[in-house]
Amino acid sequence: MRLSIIIPYYNTEKYTDELLNVLERQITKDCEIILIDDGSDEPYEPYQDFVRVFRQPNKGVSVARNKGLKEAKGEYIVFIDSDDLVTEDYIEQIFKAIETNPDTVYISWRSLDYRQGKIIQSETDEFNPYNRCVWNRVFKREYIKGLSFPEGVQIGEDDAFLKSLPTAEKKTYIPKQIYIYRSGREGSLIWRHTHGEPTNPAIRTQVVVYCANAQPIGGIETFLYNFCKEMHDYYDIMVLYEDKMDARQIMRMSQYVFVKKNVGELIACDTFINIRLTDKIPSNVRYKKLIQMSHTCQLASSGPWHWKIKKNYDDLIFVSKAAADSFADQNLTYKVIPNLTDSEEPKKALLLVSACRLTWEKGEERMYQLAEMLRSADIQFTWLVFSAQNLKKVIPGVVRCNPTLDVRSYFAKADYVVQLSDIESFCYTLAEALELGVPVLTTPLSVLPEIGFKEGINGYTLPFDMKDIDTKKIYEHIPKFTPLQNRNHDIVKMWRKELGNTKPTKAYKPDTEFIEVVVTECYGDLELGRNMRVGEKATMRRERALMLIGRGLVDKV
Repeated sequence: MRLSIIIPYYNTEKYTDELLNVLERQITKDCEIILIDDGSDEPYEPYQDFVRVFRQPNKGVSVARNKGLKEAKGEYIVFIDSDDLVTEDYIEQIFKAIETNPDTVYISWRSLDYRQGKIIQSETDEFNPYNRCVWNRVFKREYIKGLSFPEGVQIGEDDAFLKSLPTAEKKTYIPKQIYIYRSGREGSLIWRHTHGEPTNPAIRTQVVVYCANAQPIGGIETFLYNFCKEMHDYYDIMVLYEDKMDARQIMRMSQYVFVKKNVGELIACDTFINIRLTDKIPSNVRYKKLIQMSHTCQLASSGPWHWKIKKNYDDLIFVSKAAADSFADQNLTYKVIPNLTDSEEPKKALLLVSACRLTWEKGEERMYQLAEMLRSADIQFTWLVFSAQNLKKVIPGVVRCNPTLDVRSYFAKADYVVQLSDIESFCYTLAEALELGVPVLTTPLSVLPEIGFKEGINGYTLPFDMKDIDTKKIYEHIPKFTPLQNRNHDIVKMWRKELGNTKPTKAYKPDTEFIEVVVTECYGDLELGRNMRVGEKATMRRERALMLIGRGLVDKV
């Protein structure tokens, strides 16, 4: 048997009939269908004789799926929810995908109304973090051997099962949307039952914090995270959103509370907190107490930006007295509760600085590799790269800066100065950093002993092939050392010996006066290294400015 299709069933006769009719037209001897009737009000009796039916008292979707896994005979396992649909070539597409013997297959899907969906386009493509379902995957039987769905829980069975999976050595995908999810069905009891939600009439919690849409970053988003982090020890909390919530926000809040997209199920809570004045309260939420928050000041005295607060709440909470005072004309009764802030010590962000050409011999590719390693290790950093050349790759945290003659000021503030060249004859970057007491990250250059570098004392060497680099050590153990003394006194003596002990005539008068000029005629300035346009202003050495004034190219401002 090549494939086992497991269908947990609960009171969805007309939808399951439709599903089995589609499967009937494509079933083969290499495929079996197992239906687990989980205590429906009326036992389900399919007319198709190829469906193996097992009945049990109502124990929940996890128990139903585990029963299906126990009875399955196929080399591969796939789950279908009993109120969903599949395409006419669903089984054919899966058979093609498992020809290469993968551990798992990702299935592209869409909703019945085409409003939602996901097309998997490569082996590295992933589902959205909130889309933690098992119906969009095919599993090799050996790959999930010994695993089961957690029984006796109401929320997150799919997520728990997926988190227990070992790393897949081989994965493939089906780019065609062959699974059809029936979203928003009125009274969708089976949706809650088979998608890891309670099968009782309402999803219940103590506090619902509602934010229709959230941005990747902002004041309200920061409030949401801090509220969840600080208050989850005292209450069962659900963060409910409608259309858009940044995946990173979902993942960090999910450490503390249940984050849920609102798809219309009945939700019951003790307290509903509406954190935005402009968000309408969802009709599917039942609550005993309504708290309306205001995270904004009144923006205008009239017009579309004048907020009128509806008095349909039990409590109105402003985050500051200043915000409340801006609504003074509305004669509101309110409380002020300041926003919670993050009480944890922030993670240190590394500051790296380089000053070099962005070319192959200066280790440009190694710089990109190191940046990606730090990102993969979840190490926050800013890397200032002073160079006349542009970066060839865009990597978050790496910033190209225009060259400056005072780069040492930036070196002095860095956690590390970085130079990853193939070879260097001296390397001012490293020498100046060490004299400032700043540790360095460098390739194993032969010149290092001459400039005072000592491994682990004032920096670390990274191998030329950039393999086996200990990013944790770089982050957690930044060397502290006494700045190296420069050798200028001895080096001057060497040059005096080389050049002889002559005395200067002092005939040259240093040009220390600068003049601001305005361009009157376009020309190419060799000293500044760019084309000058009419009306542009620049500061120049006095001698050069007078020469250009004499040629009629600039005027003194």
